[in-house]
Amino acid sequence: MSDPLARFTQFYNTFSRAWLDRLPEMYAPELVFEDPFHRIDGDLPAFRAYLARALDALYESRFAVEDIATGRDGSYVRWRWSWRRKERHDLHVVEGMTHLRLSPSGLITFHRDIFDAASGFYETLPGLGGLLRTIKKRI
Repeated sequence: MSDPLARFTQFYNTFSRAWLDRLPEMYAPELVFEDPFHRIDGDLPAFRAYLARALDALYESRFAVEDIATGRDGSYVRWRWSWRRKERHDLHVVEGMTHLRLSPSGLITFHRDIFDAASGFYETLPGLGGLLRTIKKRI
C-alpha cells in the first residue's frame, strides 16, 4: 500500500501488536509525536514502546477512522476510539483527530493526537473520575 494516508488508516483500523514492528514503514526516524499525555521527539523506539504500553494496559482497543482531509499544513484524520481496561469494564468511546505531516517520501514526520483527555480518560479513573464529573456538572 503506497498511499501514506491509506496505510495510516489501515494501521489504526487494525491496530494491534502485529503492527508495532512495522512502524518504520509509516513513520520517519525523526518523528515528533504529541498527545495530551506525551511528547516524543525523534525517537521511534520510544514511540513504539509507548504504543506497546497502551496495548498492554487495555483489554480492548479499537480505532475507526471516520474522515480524512488534507490542507496546507498536513492531513487531518478524524477517528473514534473504543476501549476498555478490563473484560468486565465499560466500553469507553473517545472521538478525536490526528494532525499528520509527511516527508517527501511519504513517511509521517509529525503526528499529533487531539482529544478531550478529561472525558476520554481521566473521568474513567476511580476516585478522580467522580470528582471531575462533579466539577463538570457544577460548572
